[in-house]
Amino acid sequence: MPADAASLVARLRNADGGFGPRLGQPSEPEPTALAVLALGDVGGRSWLAEHQREDGSFSTVAGPYVNDSATGLGALALGPGPERERALDYLESYRAARVDSTAAIPIDESAIGWAWTRGTASWVEPTARALWALRVARPSSAGVDDAVDLLRDRESVGGGWNYGNREVLEADLPPFVQTSAIALVGLSGLDHDLEARGLSTLRRLWRDESAGGLSLATALAAFRTHDATTDAGAVRIELDRLIANTGLLGDGVALAWAAFALDAPLPAGAA
Repeated sequence: MPADAASLVARLRNADGGFGPRLGQPSEPEPTALAVLALGDVGGRSWLAEHQREDGSFSTVAGPYVNDSATGLGALALGPGPERERALDYLESYRAARVDSTAAIPIDESAIGWAWTRGTASWVEPTARALWALRVARPSSAGVDDAVDLLRDRESVGGGWNYGNREVLEADLPPFVQTSAIALVGLSGLDHDLEARGLSTLRRLWRDESAGGLSLATALAAFRTHDATTDAGAVRIELDRLIANTGLLGDGVALAWAAFALDAPLPAGAA
């Protein structure tokens, strides 16, 4: 059994060129896009181009639900060209639904990001994915400022991010490693103070949260993106150890994030 993340990801490649979430499972947009970012995989890039939906998105459809949250990752993985432009057009056209602020969940109603599922409310990670793609490939998009506004509004007290909200029922929601890390990857270079608080929080959280493979991998990606070399080195040691001991239990998304964070170049245009 190989013990490095890139080799473990490569084992998940299907005959159609795409990658599934686990060995033997059908190819899906998210693990395929992440595998392409990690490995520069030509077959995976072809699979994405062939499975891009007519509207430009990379979506998983289950009955009436359309999960389009992999579109930003797909745009980054495709590289420059008409397919990427179609994915970016989709990101600019399809936002989360506007949600009213309430006493129970106070928010800035004007700050609208991206959702996990089309037509639902804004969440931190889908917004950060869209921001990452737009920052790298279409930095003049109005969506960049909108995404930053959403992340400012949803920042946890003291820095970092929870999944979707800052406060519920008068309780401050704590930040987590994965959400904070992916927000920082998306934000790089756009709001120094917001990023500084997020990085400070991430430095504390990744040690205290008993972080698993996905959290460690995204934390490493965030520290690399922000040139935090000392922090990146410490996380790398823990991530390498976890991969050697567990293979991240064959989780394709976690392994692809790990392979990307450990060795892959940041997408062209990233800070």
